[in-house]
Amino acid sequence: MNFKLNKSLLVLFIVFNYTFIFSQEKEEETGTANTEFIDKKERKPWSFKLAPYAWIAGNATDVGSEKIRQSFNDLTSLTNFGFQMVAQARYKKWSLSSNLTYAKLGTQMEEGLLLIDYGIDQIILDSKIGYTIIDKIDFGDNVIYGWAMDATIGAIYWYNNITVDADLDVSIDLPVSGFPISINEELEYVDLVFGANFRIILSKSVLLGLSANVGGFGIGNSSELYWDFSFINTFKVSKLLTVTAGYKTFNDKTVSGEGEDEVKTHVKTYGPLIGVAFNL
Repeated sequence: MNFKLNKSLLVLFIVFNYTFIFSQEKEEETGTANTEFIDKKERKPWSFKLAPYAWIAGNATDVGSEKIRQSFNDLTSLTNFGFQMVAQARYKKWSLSSNLTYAKLGTQMEEGLLLIDYGIDQIILDSKIGYTIIDKIDFGDNVIYGWAMDATIGAIYWYNNITVDADLDVSIDLPVSGFPISINEELEYVDLVFGANFRIILSKSVLLGLSANVGGFGIGNSSELYWDFSFINTFKVSKLLTVTAGYKTFNDKTVSGEGEDEVKTHVKTYGPLIGVAFNL
């Protein structure tokens, strides 16, 4: 991780600590705010959350014997557009959530006399139904104010549209047939996933969230194995707004082709994330 990224994370750390201090000072004014910070006996049946965020991730991909390593700065240089958002609706002990990632990646390369344009349109949609099986959140005099656990089941939809366009350098006038070359390939599959979410209330303004999921299992054309783990610190700013900072990692193993054409792919993505949530 280079100095530029370290400096950015330092600034984010200062911002989140200031936010925590500010929220503590406003505690008496705002009272218990969002559903996550409200004693269960005081909650309304329905609640909604909309949370845009940014994942400052690096990537390690093994395709057969090839190993590709990309830092966050490498991925940023390839990203023409990206967007990440979590939406959640909760009714009493039930919840429905969707986590959407959309990215448009692209780069240009020169290989000898070739000019190559490479692009990927990527969609990852993670949707789950959850049920709260443990809820011991109450604001008594304990140091830790309580915790809750949700069991979840859902599916992750993966879509990649890969395009490669190759042509000769326009300054070279050679009678070579077969150019330009254009290749387009779509990769699409769905993983069944099971998971658990833990919410630990550290104070009336600070929540620690832990989440783990596993899935794939080679069902149909899904991943051979998928798993992820994340922890999120949530800080209450007001009755409608929280800010989050944490860390997430996921591993995805897939197999394509058969026999001599079989290719095993292992994707590992990891890094800190930051975001805001609007709670209703």
